[in-house]
This record gives sequence, structure tokens and C-alpha cells, in this order.
Amino acid sequence: MSIADCVAKLVATGIVSKDIGEEAMGLYERSRGEFGRTMGPAQADAAAALATAKAVEAGARKLRNDTAKQAIAWANAERRVLEHPKGRAAGLMAMLTRDLWETGGENVATKAEVVSAQLFRRFDDALRKLAPGILGQSGQQIASVRNMVREVFGVDTADQVAKAAARGWTVATKEAVDRVTAAGRNMPVNENWRLPQLWDSLRVRRFSQEEFARAFKAEVERGGLTLWDRDTGRPAAAGRTDFVLERAYRDITIGDSSSKAFAPEQRTFQFTDGEAGAEAWLRLSDQFGSGENILGMLTSHLQRMSTEIALAEVVGPNHGAIMRAALPLLREEEAGLSRLQRMNPVRMLESRAVAERTYDVLTGRANAVDGPLMQGLFGGLRSINVAAKLGGAVISAVPGDSVTAALAASHVGMAPGRILSGALREIAGGADSEVLAARLNLTAHAAIDFAHGFTRFTDEVAGPQVLRAMANVVIRAQGLAYWTDLMKRTFSMEFLGHLADHAGHSLDELAEVNRPLANFLDRHQISAAEWDAMRAGKGLVVEGATFLDIEAIADRALAEKLLGAIIEERAFAVLEPDARIRAVMTGGTTAGTFWGEMVRSATMFKSFSVTMIATHLMRIATQGPIETRFWNGAAFVLFNLFAGAAAIQAKSLLAGREPESMGSAAFWARSGLQSGSLGVYGDLINASSSRTGRSFVSDLAGPVIGVAEDVARLSSVQLRRLMEGADTTFGAEVVRTLRRYDPGTWYTRLAVDRVLFDQLQTLVDPDYRVSFRRQERAARRDYEQSFWWAPGDVIPRGAR
Repeated sequence: MSIADCVAKLVATGIVSKDIGEEAMGLYERSRGEFGRTMGPAQADAAAALATAKAVEAGARKLRNDTAKQAIAWANAERRVLEHPKGRAAGLMAMLTRDLWETGGENVATKAEVVSAQLFRRFDDALRKLAPGILGQSGQQIASVRNMVREVFGVDTADQVAKAAARGWTVATKEAVDRVTAAGRNMPVNENWRLPQLWDSLRVRRFSQEEFARAFKAEVERGGLTLWDRDTGRPAAAGRTDFVLERAYRDITIGDSSSKAFAPEQRTFQFTDGEAGAEAWLRLSDQFGSGENILGMLTSHLQRMSTEIALAEVVGPNHGAIMRAALPLLREEEAGLSRLQRMNPVRMLESRAVAERTYDVLTGRANAVDGPLMQGLFGGLRSINVAAKLGGAVISAVPGDSVTAALAASHVGMAPGRILSGALREIAGGADSEVLAARLNLTAHAAIDFAHGFTRFTDEVAGPQVLRAMANVVIRAQGLAYWTDLMKRTFSMEFLGHLADHAGHSLDELAEVNRPLANFLDRHQISAAEWDAMRAGKGLVVEGATFLDIEAIADRALAEKLLGAIIEERAFAVLEPDARIRAVMTGGTTAGTFWGEMVRSATMFKSFSVTMIATHLMRIATQGPIETRFWNGAAFVLFNLFAGAAAIQAKSLLAGREPESMGSAAFWARSGLQSGSLGVYGDLINASSSRTGRSFVSDLAGPVIGVAEDVARLSSVQLRRLMEGADTTFGAEVVRTLRRYDPGTWYTRLAVDRVLFDQLQTLVDPDYRVSFRRQERAARRDYEQSFWWAPGDVIPRGAR
């Protein structure tokens, strides 16, 4: 009996599933080809049949085990949904992302970050050498990344950086596959997880189907590629090659072209080992895939792996089925809500619809683009606005993050000054601290930011590649990425030092010695026995400072639990939008559609405000007795007022104005907008009229309305003035528009304004003197300020 007949009989009798049967035949064909390189036909066939039989036996056992794990996962999910004290929506959301009510328990978003840090640590040293600078990767870095690909395929490049990166990548991906398999995912036995395959639909659309097929056929002829026919589970026969390539072209251009973390089926394109396969992968990726951004594609893929592992471990191996079963429980609960209950503002952050959208964000389904042309246009406008408006965001972030980090530290019983002094030490010795942070499993390397844009504004950076690059350069050049990474690292490391300082106390003793720290352990469901296990290991001593060493915790699950708890507390120290916030801000709309792009435009830059509501304001409103909430709220308002005031004064100086008088109620009202309630977006409100000349409404409404207003000023308004016989101001409006979209940073913008744009205005605007003096009068009238570098002056007045 042939192997095909044996497998068919096993499937027909129900001993193995159809999926395992198909995988078995795929493994047989592939194994026979591999054994055929060194054996005769009969020996290769026998060896392949034996390997397939073993895999089928193991697959049947694993299928039963995976089914049991899925049943356990559903029982756990149902319990968490039904038993959450704040309702079923809160229970499901607490599984997906950080619990607003801080009742403890694992969630996917935090677990994904924990897993990501562990995977990236496997090749952190190599990533450090390959990480891009402000302007991207150097030529040598790009060459080393390409050599890394060759090393993964088994080619010796003599590039030591590439060798280390390839070893780390191989270890990380194997660990990821082993982990998701252990969680109960039924993995295809004949899949090759060596490198992801990301085929960019926009790139592929530039070529005809014939050109696409010709490129892949050329690699087949060179021996670097095998086409796999998923209908037959075998390499494509000569007569089916055109059909297989036509289907692949159609799937990429009109279907889901994203590279899934763990593909559910055999890939169409199987690259061979050795130089031929490596060069084929590189050539086709250059033409149809990630281009030069191989590092970004690889780090992005590893993060998707981390999220998929977290979904499998926290929700269940078949998490989609569990979500489909859990959502009706929420619908049933919501059907019984009264009209008043439906008006609860918390439902903006927690409901069946938000849970469904949050899951889509985590799985990547929310990243789907319906209309690439419209998404490119509107996304490009958003990227232009990021580059034009966030050049000074770090000036708002430094005082704002200092306050939120201090408040977060105080909440866990840590002295707020410890965070600020730690940040100063980090600035002085950042390179060593980055290595230490990786050693402590605290952060993945900043190369991750290169894959996605900067995490604080990742949803705003979109559109054509050149515009995305411009926005990322501005964000990195001004120091915002560096500052955020520094503050996250500082908070985490100082927290581990704080834990080490109290490692000599049991949980009962902690309740007396440091009640907030004991509350932290209780909030994250860390028992007395678990705390004893965590503090049993030897601390890590560096330059006289002792840190609780997460690597010294023998139980991996326990170590991850502590790391996840630290990450969740860090979310209060450095505010970044999570999956919940991204789900809320997009409203479930699809990118590339008209309404999807309008929603993304209208909510641009507003995620910080919603994140503040979901973190500090929720904590103030819900945690502790009423008097504690009152004093926490008072401290929040007071310190954020001071942070906002500092940011306003710094912005004034950087805009060429003297410090503003702080004696008016209006100043302190704007200080509140600047920091605690609106953060970076408050800076846009405060600065909108002073620099851009654009209306408050258009700045609030987003880039689409803003561009419409600019077009009106450059067209219809000028046409009306011409028809009325008045002088047109077209030249002046052109200069104002160019100034508005100048992608400068806080340390270049004033000089560019005075030396370039002001001088251009003198050439095209006959009323330029009136315009400049108007700005000076407005500063004196509204803010009692004078200019140290006035509009129209080529050099500062103090330098004359």
C-alpha cells in the first residue's frame, strides 16, 4: 500500500484529521525530495515514508492534546468574562489589554510585550549594531542585514555582525515556534519558519501578472525556489505552474498580503538552502517585498509572533473561536442595560464593540487597507502634519512625562525623585544602561521603533514611504524617541531597584513597611509564596546599585508575571496608546475608505488625551477611599499645571519670545491644556494661532480640514479679492502655507522662520511690516511678552 493510500485510510477512519493528512502528504513529498539528494529513489521513498509515519503518529497525539488545551482555555475565558466585578465587557477587555479596574490577571497586550523583550534579547547585541540612526541605516548596516539573510540560508559571509544576528534570529524564531506549539497551536509539520515572506501589494501592483510570474520562474530556473501547489500538497507540476503563480498574484494584489506570524498553510514559495535560495529571497524581496527595510520587516515579524504567542497563551490556541463564543455573552449583558447605563462614559473604553475592535488591533486585522490610493493620500497628509507639528513635541513630553512618571512611582511606594535622578544618570551613561536593561529583560532594542514608526504616534505615520520616512526623521531628530525609550528604561530599572531594596521583607512585613508596594503585589495577584520565590534569587549588583534579577527567578511563568506587572505600572509613567486606545480612535473603520480616513484625520493626535483618561484619571476616580482620591486628584492637577507652565515658557523662548507673565488665570488655564488633560495635543491648540495662522477649528478637526482651509486661502479667497478689485495676497499665503508645513525641529524652526520664511515674506507681501508688527502687538496684548528675536529680524536683537 502506498503512503498516499495509508494516509487516506487514516483520514477516512477518523484516526487523524484531514488537516493532519494533508500535512503528512506535504511532508512526504518534501522529505522524499530532500532524501533524494543523497539516496537512491527506493531508499529516499522508504526514509520519507518512515518520517511521515512518525509525524502522523505524533500529530494525532498532539491533536488530542491541543483539543484539551482549547477546552481548558475556553473554560478559563468564560470564567474571567463572567466573574469580573465590573461586568462581562470589563472581563473580556481585561484578557485583551490592561485592565482599567486593575483587578489583575494576564492580558494579551502586556504578555506580548514580555515575550517580545525575551525574543529580541536573543540577538540584542547584533541589533544594537544594525539599529538605524536618525536618517536610517548606513550602507554598511544594510549590507550586514543582507548578509544576515544569507547566513540564515547557510551561506558563510565572513560578516561577524551578520553571523551573530543570524544565530540570534534562528534561536528567537525557534523559541517562538516551540512556544506557540506548546500553547496548543496545531502547526503545519512541513512549514519553514526560516524567514517571513512579506509581499507588498502596492509594489506587486506596479507589475503585470506576466512580469510577476516571469520573475519567480527565473528564480525557479536558477534553483533557488520551488513553487508549492497547495491543492495537491506537492511541488507544482509543470502544467500547473502558471495557475499557481496567477493565484499567488491575485492573492497578493487583492487579498491579504500581510505576512502572518504563524502561517496556517504551506507557503507557495519555498526557497532552497544555500546561496541560490538566499539570493532568490533577496532579489524577490527587493522587487516585491520590503525593499531595503529588511530589518524593519524582520523585527515587525518577530513582534507579530510575540502577539500571536500571547493570544494563544492568554486567550487560547484557537483564540478566534473563543472570541466568537465570548462576544455573545457581552451582547446578552448589554441587552439588559438601562438607558442611563448605556450613557456611562466608561462604555467609550469598554463594551462589546470595543472588545471586538481591540481584538482586531491585536491580530492585525485592523491594519487592513481597503483603498490603497485613498489611504496613501490621507495617510500622506497625516505624515506631513506629524513632521510639521511635532517638531517640538519633546519640549512638552519632558515635563509631562516627568510628572506622570513621578505619580506612577509614588503609587508603588517609590520616591518620585528616584525616577528623575535615574533619568539624569541614564543620560550620562546611556550605552551601559541599555545593555543592563536588556540583561534584565526590560526592553527590546530601539530597532523595533524602526519597524513601525515611533510608538507614540504610530497610527499617525502613514502614506507613501518618503513621507513616512520624513515624519520618522523629525520625531527621532528632535529627541522624542530617545527620551521615551530612556524614561521607560529608567522607570523599569528603578522599579527593580525598589523591589531589591524591599526584598528582605515578606509580604506581611511589606504591608507595614511600604503599603503602596504591598498593594502593587496584591493588585497584580502576586501571592506571598510567589513574592518569596521572586526575592529568593541573588540580586544583580551594578556599580553599587542592586536590582532584583528577573533572570534569577527559576519559574519562567513567575518571572513573566513580575515583568508584566512592571510593564503595566510603566504604562502610567510613560503614556502610549495601547490596543484599546487604537480601537477607540479608529472606531472600527477601515483604512482606505472615505469614512475610515476621515475618522483617522479627526482623531489625529488625540490618543494621548484618551490614554490619560484610561490611566491616571481612571485610577484617581476608582482607586482607594474618597479622601485618597481627592488628594490624588489634587496632586495630579497641581503637578500637571506646573509641567504645562514649564512647557509653555520653553515654547515661548524657542519661538523667539521672552518668558510669559504667569500671573493671569488664562496662563494657568493654558498650562492645564498643555499638560495633564491634552498633553502634546494641548501644545497644538496653544500654538495654532501663533505660528500657523490657521483657525482653532481646523487644527482640532485634523489635516483634511486644515488642507481644505489652505486650498481655500490659495484659491477661492484670492479669486474673490480679485473680483472685488482688492489686492490679492497670494504670495503671502504661499509663504504662510510653506511655513505651516515646514518639517523642522525645536532647535531649527525659529532660525528657519526668521532667516528664510520671514525674508521670503518681505519679497512677496507688500504689507509685511504690518504683519510683523501685528505679531509683536499681539504678544504684548495677549501675553505681556516681547520678542528676543522678533519677526522680520535676520539676527536676534540681543546679538546686535
